[in-house]
Amino acid sequence: MDPSFKRRAFFVCLALVAGLSALSVRLISLHVWKPKLSNTSAVPRFKIRQIIPARSGNIVDRNNTVIAQNRPEATLVADLNHLNTVAILHRAVAHRYASQVAGWKELNKAEKSVLLKKTYQQIKKNLSEEQIIAEHMEYATEVIGRELRMPFSQISEKLNRGSTRVVLKTRIREDDARNIENELEKRRIQGFSFERSQRRDYPMPNFAPHLIGFRNHEGIGLSGLEKSMYHILIGRDGERVLKQDANGRVHLTQAAKVTPPKMGKHVRITLDMGIQAIVEDELEMAFEAYNAKKGSIIIVDPHTGDILAMASRPHFNLRDRKDYSKAGTSFAVSAQYEAGSVMKIVAMAAALESGGVNRETVVNCGWGSIFRHGFQIRDHHSYGELTFEGVLVKSSNTGVFQFAERVGRAGFYQYLYDFGFGRRTGFPIPGEAKGRVQDPTNMRNFASATYGYGVSVSPLQLAMAYSVLANGGTLLKPRLVDSIIANNGTILDHTPVQKVRRVLSERTSREMCLALEQVVLKGTGRRARIPGYRSGGKTGTSEKWNNEEMRYDPDKKFLTFAGIVPIQAPRFVCIVTIDEPSGLGEDFQVGGGTIAAPVFSQVSRRVAQYMNLTPTEEIPEEETSIAFIPSE
Repeated sequence: MDPSFKRRAFFVCLALVAGLSALSVRLISLHVWKPKLSNTSAVPRFKIRQIIPARSGNIVDRNNTVIAQNRPEATLVADLNHLNTVAILHRAVAHRYASQVAGWKELNKAEKSVLLKKTYQQIKKNLSEEQIIAEHMEYATEVIGRELRMPFSQISEKLNRGSTRVVLKTRIREDDARNIENELEKRRIQGFSFERSQRRDYPMPNFAPHLIGFRNHEGIGLSGLEKSMYHILIGRDGERVLKQDANGRVHLTQAAKVTPPKMGKHVRITLDMGIQAIVEDELEMAFEAYNAKKGSIIIVDPHTGDILAMASRPHFNLRDRKDYSKAGTSFAVSAQYEAGSVMKIVAMAAALESGGVNRETVVNCGWGSIFRHGFQIRDHHSYGELTFEGVLVKSSNTGVFQFAERVGRAGFYQYLYDFGFGRRTGFPIPGEAKGRVQDPTNMRNFASATYGYGVSVSPLQLAMAYSVLANGGTLLKPRLVDSIIANNGTILDHTPVQKVRRVLSERTSREMCLALEQVVLKGTGRRARIPGYRSGGKTGTSEKWNNEEMRYDPDKKFLTFAGIVPIQAPRFVCIVTIDEPSGLGEDFQVGGGTIAAPVFSQVSRRVAQYMNLTPTEEIPEEETSIAFIPSE
């Protein structure tokens, strides 16, 4: 035989013998010297992986006041399979007995360890499996009941319902959960664990609920910013793998592996919750006084498009949401209605901008009506000749139409669109109304549109249109989201001021503001005056269309006041809309000037004070402004 072959065969056999010998030693070690480790069937393996839920980012206002935030909480769960596995329960029972020995608390760690070992041996020898299970259950019930302030009988009742997974209590505060975990770990109690979660909380649940929105029980955004900004706010869950020893005991406070969660980003919005509180308060009082059906108040910074406050009725509570289905969408954003005379600014501004017209230009408004294109245009009263400014002060339909005629039908509708009507603003809240413009080729529609009929608008569109006058002639996109912020405070993204288009010159805007001031000083908006501050604006009273009777209903009205404060150096635009007030008595004259204008005055006075605006007018000792709560 070849000698080289003999050598190779010898080494192969030697390697086999060595490998088999090592394997034999390992088997002997497992079965003889460490039998406990080899008997894997006797070592219970329980669920030791826990989700660490990510904390979503906060929604905060422009001053970093928290509007929406996550609160960590836990659910205490019992695993009955775990609780009935005798092999892992002895040490807890031993602790129960040992801790009852006189002087236990005075023992040091080593002395306690010796006593526990001795007690452990005794209970293994003297107690049956059924007794071990019962003793452990009773001990766990006592500890958990004391920590949660729950009756022992209530815990026992839940544990005896037969399910393998029993929920003992939900919505436990995180610090309480940690205390209970420490107590269970210290006493070696098994079979209980906490499932962590994050509950979305709203510190001011009645403020701007339509804008903020809410999440479902799974934490998914369903409405408002919680829906539109969900991908920004949401974080990424982590995981904790609990440590389990050779006996199968799970250590609640010790982790073998941790994958930390990633927190979501914060969203700062343009609302000022101080101003929001004012508009919510005033709108609520107005609704109680006038028994209105719907309505809204909007405060906007005309120079940036920032929505400083926006309240709608009906509304709901973000915490219980029991009125959510009745509240529907935000009236301020989703409503489409014919706003009436507040729309007259389009025709009047267009006439000024087109040239050949100034604030002293005179038109003949007729004696209650004029005829054009084969139909009659009616007025509230017989006005005769009125100046440009007088037309706005008296809110003359016939006068506004004559100024619109100078611009022309095509020109008027172009300005209407340029002011932002008939198009969505791009507001980041689901359900924004587009508005509707009836057939612009029809001359009757043209006439009606000049004084606010045949054109459906939203309160938000009105706010941005009046901002054009207040900021020098530029249409801006409304801003609600200001910035995205990392957990360490770094600004990751900022929403810039977005100019949509220039609509008017600065001269025309200034002239319009001065004309609107006259409406407040001596026209239909006298009840909108603000003691100490110059203001300007326009009233609007429009009848609601009745589809069944195919006519406008004089008993159902939309009331609006759109105003600018202070008029000489605008800081904010305020839009008040009240839908269908009722129960005011036959003698009460329902109109934008009698209802919406006083609400505007109350709101604007408080907002001006909140913003520390310096009064420019003398404030009478007794304010002469008419209270908005109607008298009998």
